[in-house]
Amino acid sequence: MKILNKYTNLLRVMLTIVALSACSQTVLAQQQYSLQDLPAQFNSPASFSLDSDNNILFTSPNLHNQTLVEQGVITKAAAPTIGLIDNNNQVSVWYTFKQQDLEPNSGVVTPMGIAKGPDGNIYIADMQLWFGGESRLLRVNVIDGKAIDVDVVAKGFSFPNAVAWRGNDVFISDTVLATEKGISTTSGVYKLRLDELSAENPLQISKYQNKNNHDAHLFEIFESNGSLGFGANGLAVDGKGNLYTGIMEDGTIYKSTFNEDSSKLETTLFNKGLIASDGIQWDAPSNALYITDLFDNAVYRIDMNGQAKLLAKNGNTDGSKNMLDAPGEVIVRAGIAYVTNFDAAFGASTMVNTKPDAPFTISVVPIK
Repeated sequence: MKILNKYTNLLRVMLTIVALSACSQTVLAQQQYSLQDLPAQFNSPASFSLDSDNNILFTSPNLHNQTLVEQGVITKAAAPTIGLIDNNNQVSVWYTFKQQDLEPNSGVVTPMGIAKGPDGNIYIADMQLWFGGESRLLRVNVIDGKAIDVDVVAKGFSFPNAVAWRGNDVFISDTVLATEKGISTTSGVYKLRLDELSAENPLQISKYQNKNNHDAHLFEIFESNGSLGFGANGLAVDGKGNLYTGIMEDGTIYKSTFNEDSSKLETTLFNKGLIASDGIQWDAPSNALYITDLFDNAVYRIDMNGQAKLLAKNGNTDGSKNMLDAPGEVIVRAGIAYVTNFDAAFGASTMVNTKPDAPFTISVVPIK
């Protein structure tokens, strides 16, 4: 798989995070940063979620550690972190992953998708496919808005990516269930119930074999063109409870509807025409989806009829001056779209971004 091969060299650098992860976050948590001048601890901001106080939380798996060390931009690898954007748009460290949070076989943690559950806790997709561990769903236990500790509540995924809640059901996209380079990628979305998620007895997902032999929690299966090796990616749930899944390598979005018992009714094509659809969020006041195109450096609003409107787009930049830089996800708060500049560079001819670099930024785009 092209993208997997591109990033397997990250393994040796990510393993150095073991030593970093035990470091105290007390001093860093007291510091505040601007959206356009983030520290290296946020060198690959990825996914968003609102918390109970309308702060925006975002993951940063810091997948660019090796490249940035080689460039001389940073001197040592940065531990994966969750950041917080307060209502004054000041950024602080909300949680730095610790030694005890690391997957025992790989010795790393790779926080991707993030979502607040109905229990008030924060759920994280921990992608381990590139690092030799077992991919997991993590629960960050929250008291009075503060992260207390982390539990593993489900495991056995392949490439868990986005996380989205619909009532007491959580959906996790699995971007790579199986792939044959240049031919096809099989991906899917899992559906788990809140009452199945236990730290004492984490839910074990059985390995995907084929369309007729897979875990019962696999809600939907997608087949895409195999050009990137990346299938189901972003997830969002609208105000009527419909689920939306972006298929990265096809540049499409699918809509899943439900029966009254929350079982799947049908899944249909909702939108097409992007190059590489990435993170998706639904915004209640505007009743619209917001999505990034990772490859095209673009952000779109998509109405409930599936019609897309371009909100922002630019060429290859370093992310300064509020420009987009391989945007990973977008979330709307108070009429402003916040965009993570994930800054990935896969070397594909269709991708605008050519290299990860500094500065480390989150862009803002008015939606009105």
